[in-house]
Amino acid sequence: VAGMTHELRTPLNSILGYAQILLRGQELKASAREMVTTIQQSGQHMHALIDGLLDLARIEAGRLRLDPAPLPFPEFLDELVRMVQPQAEGKGLGFRLETLGRVPAWVQADAKRLRQILINLLGNAVRFTDRGHIVFRVDCRHEVLRFEVEDTGIGIAPQDQERIFMPFERGSAGRRTSEAGTGLGLAITHLLTELMGGELTLRSEVGQGSTFTIRLYLREIEAPAQRTVRN
Repeated sequence: VAGMTHELRTPLNSILGYAQILLRGQELKASAREMVTTIQQSGQHMHALIDGLLDLARIEAGRLRLDPAPLPFPEFLDELVRMVQPQAEGKGLGFRLETLGRVPAWVQADAKRLRQILINLLGNAVRFTDRGHIVFRVDCRHEVLRFEVEDTGIGIAPQDQERIFMPFERGSAGRRTSEAGTGLGLAITHLLTELMGGELTLRSEVGQGSTFTIRLYLREIEAPAQRTVRN
């Protein structure tokens, strides 16, 4: 799979590169610019699909390894808010971060994979919510941290609530929307959560919204010692 994705990425990067160059120019007419924009968006979608397939294959083959390291937790949460809040506000949605309990200054975690999990859930909340709000809640009152992403979006039908964690499944309500998706995000999120020793659960009602909850053990640690630089 890794070899195949490399072979796919090489021509795809050329397509995306030339599309970007064409869009930067001023000589394109409106109709041509629209077509090149479609090429770029389709290429980006394919790129996301390739990355998702590679991650999925690595997890299922047991080849993906976590890389835990000291993580400044408040700064990590602020970074997530800065990434997601403009997207939510761009759709006219309310967005807020709620923290419960004492937020640890440092935890031991694989920042890349934890970010991937939470960005996917937050991004889906923005994508499938047209009105109302999104709440990103972090409960630090216990040794096992709980992350909740609550939205007032389209919701997920009971018969779809197990299927959406399978590859390429989006749920009936999601398929009726105009929002594009690879159908891999939640499958990868579920597998990554399990790989990190956590649990992912869902509460949802069609037309009322959804709440995804993740429970993860993130060990609180002391701030790492600063290295001194000798001249």
